[in-house]
Amino acid sequence: MPMRRFAIAIATLAATLAAALATPAAEPSKPIKVLIVTGDNVKAHDWKGTTQVLKDILASPPGRFQADVTTTPANDLTDENLARYDVLLVNYKETPQGGAETRWSDANKKAFIAAVKGGKGLYAHHYASAAFAAPENWKEYEQAVGGGWRTQGYHGPAHEFTVKKTDAKHPVSDGAPASFAHVKDELYSNSLITPGSVVLATAYCDPSKPRGTGKDEPVVWVNHYGKGRVFNCSLGHDVAALSDPNVETWIKRGVEWAGTGKVE
Repeated sequence: MPMRRFAIAIATLAATLAAALATPAAEPSKPIKVLIVTGDNVKAHDWKGTTQVLKDILASPPGRFQADVTTTPANDLTDENLARYDVLLVNYKETPQGGAETRWSDANKKAFIAAVKGGKGLYAHHYASAAFAAPENWKEYEQAVGGGWRTQGYHGPAHEFTVKKTDAKHPVSDGAPASFAHVKDELYSNSLITPGSVVLATAYCDPSKPRGTGKDEPVVWVNHYGKGRVFNCSLGHDVAALSDPNVETWIKRGVEWAGTGKVE
């Protein structure tokens, strides 16, 4: 190679290496920020115990999620505070015994709906789908969470049952187990499935058991509300049921999709 061409090649290589070294390394993905909204529930639901398990589930893998908890939604369901989060995880049902700081004011409700419509992800956990259904149904909440228990839902005695994926193709279910033997849990029946919902998993409600329907009952489904992505999972009545590793997989995938629109 002539000396001039060799010098040019060396200079080009040096410039390329310099440019590569000057390019900053890709920043690690920011954690998905989750606000667990709780603070009240009916006596049959240990919201303190299940909230801790939900937070523990989102602690792994480290750095993927960042979960905060509010037990005072009256103070924290504001436009300013909700703007800090990517996903709202509701583990809550209002009761007459709940303190003033747990009650959602009209302003709290407005901020919550605006956040989801504006693009925040939403996960309605288990009995949270029954919140604000009676004595007067809050229709916007019902649509936001994709339905669920509301007032027409019911279940028989808690028991072990098999959860099965449906044929629906969706980022949440694509990497989830095709089926699994679930530990003792409540199997919700007659859930309200709002228009546009896509059922991702069901469980057969054995008619030989009390209140068995003989049907495949929806247990996991997704929807959209405004720009928000909605994940509804009726599994996880108590700490033991919620600690099932397969349920953990569904939850993490559901929260990730609700927050980002994809599952890595």
